[in-house]
Amino acid sequence: MISDFFIGIRWWSVLFLIGAAAFPLTRLLFHAWFDQGYLFSKAVGLAVIGWLVFVFGMARIAPFTIGTILMAIGILFAFGFVLNRLLRTPRLPKSPIWKTILVEELFFFVALLLWTWVKAHEPSIRGLEKFMDYGFMQSILNSSYFPPVDMWYPPHSINYYYFGHLVTAMVTKASNLDLSYTFNLMLSTIFALCFTMSFSIGRELTKKISGGLFTAFLVTLAGNMQTIYAFTNGYTGDNVKPFWNLGWTLKGIETYWYANATRFIPFTIHEFPSYSFVVSDVHGHVLSIPFVLLAIALLLQGKIPYIFYGFLCGVLLMTNALDGPIYFGLFCVVLAISNIQSPIHKWKALGIAIVVALFTSLPFLVHFTSFVNGIAVNCPPSFLAHTKIGPLLFEGVEKCQRSPFWMMSLLWGFFWVSGGLWIGYIRSKKFTHIEKLLMIFFFFSIALTIFPEFFYFKDIYPQHFRSNTMFKLGYEAFILFSIVSGYAIVSLWRKKMVILLLIPLLFLVSIYPFFSVRSYFGGLKNYEGVYGLSWLEREYPDDFAAIQWLKDQKNPSVLVEADGDSYTDYQRFSTFTGIPTVVGWAVHEWLWRGSYDVVSPRREDVRRIYESEDLTETKELLNQYNVRYIIVGILERQKFTKLVEDKFTILGQEVLRSGETVIYEIDY
Repeated sequence: MISDFFIGIRWWSVLFLIGAAAFPLTRLLFHAWFDQGYLFSKAVGLAVIGWLVFVFGMARIAPFTIGTILMAIGILFAFGFVLNRLLRTPRLPKSPIWKTILVEELFFFVALLLWTWVKAHEPSIRGLEKFMDYGFMQSILNSSYFPPVDMWYPPHSINYYYFGHLVTAMVTKASNLDLSYTFNLMLSTIFALCFTMSFSIGRELTKKISGGLFTAFLVTLAGNMQTIYAFTNGYTGDNVKPFWNLGWTLKGIETYWYANATRFIPFTIHEFPSYSFVVSDVHGHVLSIPFVLLAIALLLQGKIPYIFYGFLCGVLLMTNALDGPIYFGLFCVVLAISNIQSPIHKWKALGIAIVVALFTSLPFLVHFTSFVNGIAVNCPPSFLAHTKIGPLLFEGVEKCQRSPFWMMSLLWGFFWVSGGLWIGYIRSKKFTHIEKLLMIFFFFSIALTIFPEFFYFKDIYPQHFRSNTMFKLGYEAFILFSIVSGYAIVSLWRKKMVILLLIPLLFLVSIYPFFSVRSYFGGLKNYEGVYGLSWLEREYPDDFAAIQWLKDQKNPSVLVEADGDSYTDYQRFSTFTGIPTVVGWAVHEWLWRGSYDVVSPRREDVRRIYESEDLTETKELLNQYNVRYIIVGILERQKFTKLVEDKFTILGQEVLRSGETVIYEIDY
């Protein structure tokens, strides 16, 4: 635990440096806030410094090194400092603002340590999307310039929104720590940023520390009212039954499965930050949270900095693709009701934001092909089936899924009721500008949750066709709803009858982390440490030693290992070394490449490399993919039952034997 603490200090020191460099610019963006936006400075720094490093690498101006990162930090600080001087921003008073900043930095540090301690009770980088996210980050770390190579489909670059992964790699490189530690530390960082930034928003809105803490809790830790099933006999698997038909019992508290709150409506996903921080995937929607909260905070200001907001929309697009259009759309609505009187000025502001957003994301977009094939209509009329009208796709009539209202009520009812009661309460008085903005957030969030009932973004999934749409839109709705509800409940606190009505609903959303943390982290009883590869060392010791050897090799080119299904232990070598393999998780690559037809031949080629008795054919395949290393370990022996291993000593030589795991190097 002590060593983890010092590792955490080292990681935090880099974050502090990034935030300090960004604070001059942050002061300009949030000059009217109680703390001049200090709690947003790290997010500003990660966005700007990450983008500079990214552009330097894309344009081959400077390689991805610590020196380049320090240069980007210096550029940001100098830019903010000079801009402050040019705009004659008043100096910070020694008190009380510096005291506030010191307290806030301690607040962030404690939040960072708290979730690092929680995460250390189950630190395994394994399961769900962790292999993918880790592999992206390791591939970026291995890169001198960008775009980084897709470790599961060389020589092509990553076709995914990976800016958040690049930011993680950047802080990893700057801290000189191994990714097997920083992967988990980044999760703790996002938790700390989410909690402190939402606190700052709540504190600014309610003018109360208690209001800030309450808002932070709702955004970061709260769940939905599906937890009512914890007080019933429950259900198993996908056999969802109405809670009122299951019988009431307190025994359900011991059997309630927290993940059901995110897979409640059949064939859909409706996650939220609290779940993300528990299951620990450092995925695009999680990495985007600080930038999302930064965008929300900018919108809550009386005067929106259009240039920086446009930049932020570009960053959001590169981090979690749909977040860009979502928060640009919200910006358009806010701009429409802003205090700017002249329509010309509004159109000018809109144009500036669009141009800056496109300029920001252009280096990414030139190498990115969207895996969304259009906007499809949910439950299309039969006479329009398999047609297209403008941007709308009408698929078969079987593409029809509707969410039962009672299910939607359990997911979103707390927000509907708290926001609705608050809007009903303030109708009797003149709205403030902030209240208008929060009403926009409320109704915009409702629109995000309703959209998947009528439309979905078409991807490759046949039965879960609206799953990703509901997931991405609902995630942002949850964050916006939480901020509105935090303000609403604080405003209604003295209305006793209203609060009595809200208490049962608030109780249900508040108990979610009790179930999720207890389940995933084993009741916080066994501290394992923040190191994330202990499971690999324990369960695959031979592979682990071979992976460590490979990481020390220079210019390793491509390796070949057994390919396997998504969410399995296959691709462990390419994932944990960042060295590309011929083909990785098939469904993931199918999604990213738009067709299984380009993935399937590679899978067959991998099989032939291991099982073909024809030396010439094997040699040609190895040459075709520029393979340098062949892995023969436990998973390869299990999958390729007709393995012809002797030929590898003819085509190359054995360079490492670690128990049952052997690495062969091909002669060229």
